[in-house]
Amino acid sequence: RACIEFVNSKNITFTSTAYGSGVIDGNGPSWWDIPFLGYVKHLENRPFLLYVRGSKDVLVENLLFKRSPFWTSLFEDANGLEIRNSAVLNRRTPLNDHGLVDLSALNTDGFDVTGRNIWIHDVTIWTQDDCIALKD
Repeated sequence: RACIEFVNSKNITFTSTAYGSGVIDGNGPSWWDIPFLGYVKHLENRPFLLYVRGSKDVLVENLLFKRSPFWTSLFEDANGLEIRNSAVLNRRTPLNDHGLVDLSALNTDGFDVTGRNIWIHDVTIWTQDDCIALKD
């Protein structure tokens, strides 16, 4: 279900020493496969890069999440979540646009969240779907 998963945890910090220096790479192209045909092959049977459920006091900072197979992160039923000074980069090419090839990295949401006391700030997100999705 997820490359990295935490359930019912407290006081979690995901961090690195400087903005974007800690990289979590989901190797998305192996899941995206041939543009658009990869989606037909896998549909939504792809892992989230990071899944955190039922957790309290979570901090995500100074990380670069890249090439997620599916949604980059899902924080479900969070109480006290802060995401800051981080980036999401889910694209096939280095081009600074959403061309047809890049669009085939389907459903690579940035930060999907549910819960309360959530603060997302100072982030950069490049995806082919939702950047930040509030699920509640």
